Amino acid sequence: MTNRRQILGLPWAALAATPMLAAPALAQARWAPSRSVRLIVPFPAGGSPDVLTRLMAPHAQAALGQSVLVENRTGAGATVGSGFVAREAPDGHTVLAATISSLTAPFMMNPRPYDPVRDFRALSLLAITPTVLVVRPDFPARTVQEWHQVIQRNPGRFTFASGGVGNPAHLAGELYRSMTRADITHVAFRGSAPALVELRAGRVDFSILDLPSAAAMIADRSIPALAVGTAERLSTLPDLPTISETVAPGFEAYSWVMWWLAAATPDPIAARLQEVANDALRQPDVQARGAQAGFLLRGTDAAGARAHVAAESEKWGRIIRERNITFEG
Repeated sequence: MTNRRQILGLPWAALAATPMLAAPALAQARWAPSRSVRLIVPFPAGGSPDVLTRLMAPHAQAALGQSVLVENRTGAGATVGSGFVAREAPDGHTVLAATISSLTAPFMMNPRPYDPVRDFRALSLLAITPTVLVVRPDFPARTVQEWHQVIQRNPGRFTFASGGVGNPAHLAGELYRSMTRADITHVAFRGSAPALVELRAGRVDFSILDLPSAAAMIADRSIPALAVGTAERLSTLPDLPTISETVAPGFEAYSWVMWWLAAATPDPIAARLQEVANDALRQPDVQARGAQAGFLLRGTDAAGARAHVAAESEKWGRIIRERNITFEG
């Protein structure tokens, strides 16, 4: 876990020092696209992956010297758009803005539409999206410790909401259940927005969902926020403890965005696109607007990206198997 956190917290100075062993040779071999590059977002416009991708696209276009087009290919828990990229020619002209669902959704399907590890080449962990524990307004607890105690003392009584079966909020709730043996019931909605509406109305009890979705309701005090799901506290919500430090040591659940290519993409293409992605993240407008949107911007080398995929695959694959979670559409 320590190595993984070091990857996630890799400072920009270290990123700048990632292997550049033969700079002149690399410059001579630098790949350039021969036509437009498509950034495939496997979710609808306006969601977190789409927002970050559209922030980065103009900078990628300037660096590559070709049009960079953002294309939303939605459906089947991110597997429609993700599978499309896996089947495209491995020539660098089609890039997936992969999300945690790109990785986890195939684990819930039989047959799997693609293998998220074997069929892709991960370039960079671009950003993580923190999660936050929120409860209905009249929940009989005002701290995360009290919330946990109430749930433990009332098995089978409380529900947790998500934006759908296999959604990151669903998996976060199942992780809490697995780590604490909590007897809670999952209630799935069609997206985070209706889940939050039902939570505010008091018809479900809590959710551990991405912060950008809940930020407005937290700010206007429509729903109480008790803790965050990241390993460390957030500078934007410094008074909120982590679930890990309070009631479930080692708990860590968040969403993320990465750039993935088809697995057979050659090294020079992958190296160039990784460089372009991380350079885009360093731009002042991306940093400012990304932070405003709730992202924790990262930017890793390929080894860091692979390590992240491996760790997430092991962690969430285990939860999905334990809870026998299946996805139907």
